[in-house]
Amino acid sequence: MEDEKAKKRAPEHAPVLPPADKPAIAPSGQQAIAPTSRPALSGSNVSAIAPASTPAPLPESGQLALPEGKPQKPDPQRQAIDALLRNTRTIAVVGASDKPGKPSHRVTFYLMHAGFEVYPVNPTITELGGRPAFPDLRTVPVNIDIVDVFRRPEQVGPVVDEAIAVGAKAVWMQEGIVNEEAAAKARAAGLVVIMDRCVMKEHRRMLGLA
Repeated sequence: MEDEKAKKRAPEHAPVLPPADKPAIAPSGQQAIAPTSRPALSGSNVSAIAPASTPAPLPESGQLALPEGKPQKPDPQRQAIDALLRNTRTIAVVGASDKPGKPSHRVTFYLMHAGFEVYPVNPTITELGGRPAFPDLRTVPVNIDIVDVFRRPEQVGPVVDEAIAVGAKAVWMQEGIVNEEAAAKARAAGLVVIMDRCVMKEHRRMLGLA
C-alpha cells in the first residue's frame, strides 16, 4: 500500500537519470554533455597522486640522465673552433715527434691525412712523414694559419712570441696545456687562442666522427 501511494505522489514528468557510466541523452536540438571523469579517491576523500617518474640513471655512473629534450650546456668555443678549422690550410706543429707512441706524432699524421698542409717544428728531427721539419716557426717558408703547440705550459711563452712575429692567425694549445699569460698576449696581438683542446679530436667532432 505504501509503495502504491508513493507512486501516486511522484510527478509524472520526473526525469529518469541515466546510469553513471553512460552519457545523458540530450533533448532534440541540444548537445549531449558527457559526464566528467572524477579522480580516484583514497583514504579520506583525498585525490590519489601518482609519484613523478625519475629519469633513468646513466649506465655505470649512478647519475641521472638528462630529461629528453633538455639542451646540453653550450660550448663557448665551439663556433670559434669550427670556423678556424674550416678556414685553415697550413698548420705548424711545434713539438712534433718522430716517435710513434707520442701524441704529437699521432696528431701530426692525422692532420696530414686530413688534408692540411702540415709543417713539423722540432730542432731535433729533420723530417716527419716525408715532409721536412723546421727548427722554429721563423724558418717555416709559408704563412701559418694555426700554430699547434705540444710544449709544457711554461714553454708556451716563447712559442707565442714567435707566432706573433711570423703573423700566424691562431695559437692552439693541446690538451693539458694551459698558459693564461701567453694566451692573453696572443689575443692582444689579434690571434685566435684555443687552449687545453686536442685539434685532432675537435676536427673529428666537427666532421661528426666523434
